[in-house]
Amino acid sequence: MSMTGLPFDDFRTLMQNLPGPDARALVAARERDAQLTKPAGSLGRLEEIAYWLAAWSGRAPSVTRPL
Repeated sequence: MSMTGLPFDDFRTLMQNLPGPDARALVAARERDAQLTKPAGSLGRLEEIAYWLAAWSGRAPSVTRPL
């Protein structure tokens, strides 16, 4: 990647070359959420953020030692 003198061109190039979301991680996060003892959608935006994070990080972490 070569740098240019124009503002944000390098950032735009970097963003265009990022991989897409991981569909398997997204499905795993949704399946895990469906197993939780809570009404569906009760956490609101937090659930959406968790799905987004799982898809873009490529992993749906599990809770192995809940509080």
